[in-house]
Amino acid sequence: MLELKRIVSFKEEDFDADEHIKASSLMYCFQEIASEHADILELGFEQLIKENLIWVMNKLKFRIYGKLKPETGYEVSTYPRQKRAATWFRDYYVHDMSGKLMAAGTSQWCMINFETRKIVRTDMDFEGEYTERRAFEEEIERIRIPELEEAGEHTVLEEDIDVNRHTNNCKYADMIGEVLKRNDYESFTINFSHETMLGDRILFYKGEADGNTIVVGRTTEGRQVFQASVKLS
Repeated sequence: MLELKRIVSFKEEDFDADEHIKASSLMYCFQEIASEHADILELGFEQLIKENLIWVMNKLKFRIYGKLKPETGYEVSTYPRQKRAATWFRDYYVHDMSGKLMAAGTSQWCMINFETRKIVRTDMDFEGEYTERRAFEEEIERIRIPELEEAGEHTVLEEDIDVNRHTNNCKYADMIGEVLKRNDYESFTINFSHETMLGDRILFYKGEADGNTIVVGRTTEGRQVFQASVKLS
C-alpha cells in the first residue's frame, strides 16, 4: 500500500499565544511528509526537476478534531489517491499515540513546467497499490465569495520563497492568520489560483459566508492569488 507514517512533534513556535496550532505549521507538517513520500516513490523534486517539472499544490483542506500540543509525539501518515487527468490527490492524518484522530487533511496537486509555469499532463504516476480510503467523504469544495472588505497587504519577502522560486503555500496560511488575528480553526480550506514571486504585493480582503470567514488574496493588478474559507471555534 502506498502509505508513509512518521512520528513527529510540534515546537512551541508552532502555536500561538493561546496555544492553538498555526495553520502554517500543520500545512508544513503535511508538506514535509508528502515531499519525503514523493522522494521515496521516485517522483520527488530532484527526480522531477530533471524533466523540468515541479509539484504545485492547487487546493488544501484540513479539520482539527483534538487539541494538539507542543513537544508531544504524534503519528502522521499520508498516501496518494488515484490521480484524475492532471490532478493528483493526497490525504493526511494526525493521530495521538493512543490512536485518537487529532487532525485530517486532503490536498490536490498538479505538475507544472518549471520554466513556463504551465500545467503539464503526463503519464508519470506512483507505482504501487492505491487505497480507496479518503480523509473526507466530500472533495474540496468551491469557496463562495461574499461581499468583501479590505484587510491589509503583504509584500513577498525572501523568507517567503521556496525551492520552486515562488511563495511557499504555508506562508499564505501565516498571512491569513495575520488578517484574522486568530488561529483557533475547526476547519481550513484554501484554493490557490496564481503564484506570487519575490517583491509582489498581495492585497487581502475578508468577509463572511455560510458561517465561515472568507479571506482572499489578490495582486495589485487584481489577479486572484488565493481564496480561503475557515471555520473558527
